Amino acid sequence: MKAPEPALRLPYRRGSVEFSAGTEADHEAVYQTLLHVFHGPDRDSFLGALADPSYKPDQRLVAKVDNRVVSHVHFTERSIRYGSAVIPMNGVMWVGTLPEYRGLGFAQNLMRLGETRARDGKIAVQALTTGMPQFYRPLGWGVCGRQTFAQTLSRNLPQASDGVIEGKGGFWHVRPWRQVELSDLMQLYDKQFGHTTGTVSRSEDYWRWIIGRKYAHVIWVACQGETVRGYAFVKDHKVLEIATSAAHPQALKALLGRVRAEALERAYPEVIIHAPADHPVMEMVTAGSGKIVDQDEYDGTCSMYHVVNIERFLMSIMPELCRRAVESGTQLPIELGLTIGDARWLLHVEAKGGAVEPDKLSRRHLTLTPAAFVRLAMGHTGIDRAIEEDGVESSTGTAVDAARILFPVQPIWRSPLDSGTA
Repeated sequence: MKAPEPALRLPYRRGSVEFSAGTEADHEAVYQTLLHVFHGPDRDSFLGALADPSYKPDQRLVAKVDNRVVSHVHFTERSIRYGSAVIPMNGVMWVGTLPEYRGLGFAQNLMRLGETRARDGKIAVQALTTGMPQFYRPLGWGVCGRQTFAQTLSRNLPQASDGVIEGKGGFWHVRPWRQVELSDLMQLYDKQFGHTTGTVSRSEDYWRWIIGRKYAHVIWVACQGETVRGYAFVKDHKVLEIATSAAHPQALKALLGRVRAEALERAYPEVIIHAPADHPVMEMVTAGSGKIVDQDEYDGTCSMYHVVNIERFLMSIMPELCRRAVESGTQLPIELGLTIGDARWLLHVEAKGGAVEPDKLSRRHLTLTPAAFVRLAMGHTGIDRAIEEDGVESSTGTAVDAARILFPVQPIWRSPLDSGTA
């Protein structure tokens, strides 16, 4: 195994260029740089990002020439779900360089510095949304996570006058949410998306912050009496996030009925509903002649992931791997070796726990690139597609069988409420 790299020390200079972590004194210079590179964000959005409960100025890495910020990357700190497990993650945002300084490797250097710092800290994986995947592939990133949402004509949504429908136990009513119902929203989100890979684990402070960003023009709640059984964040003709109680399927119909009524009232012929592929709203939309968009890339953008610390990542997902192994009914323990780049790892997966051994392999092992590994491990490709498209090599057929159990294909989804804040 390679010797550990020395801890990252910032700032440091390369000729006239200084690479450093951001400070509060850099905020205005960073904002002006973002305006020149991206023609946004507006000042209110930029200041709103500074109110992120986990924000620290040194999450930004900047390159300066003559004390001018010429290149910038922002690494947010989040935790995302991996089935029953939780992984510490960096969201990567606002990667850009002023036009006159492009082609000099500034942004790539900042990305490498961010990877090193994440590896030295507690981060296991990084994620971003981009229209330039070719920029990140040489850095070990893989396209991972499909763009999934439903499209349907407004009139084809379930019909319910203002979302009021009759169900078992009384009438359902849909109305704007109240601040005192935040805990209800939090519980519904965790129940709906608690095992969906890629969804952000949200604290109460984070919930209050994203609601305060006003990504939605209204938050509807479906109630039977005063009990909240579902919610929907709606922005114009788009449902950004929708969650309901599995025990009360009528809540979903009531919410969609209210979305339908509002869309027709505001003359929106079509409604778009963002949700993972296995969300019950998808089945309801297809039953009403709608269509499901499920693509690696849509509207010029794709989702990408990068594992910055393989051992930390494997240890973080081990509880979920053990659960999958038990549910498969196969004989335990399962052993699978992984050769990723120039490093080797051996997984021992048992019913009550597992272990990750560095610099070891077994007769049953896979050989793959870092990008292929993240696509396989996150559940984007599955082992058969990984062998065909990503050049993954297996030592034996039993290695492929083990990979099918441990790394099955599954929906990877991040809500638009979170992807806008990485």
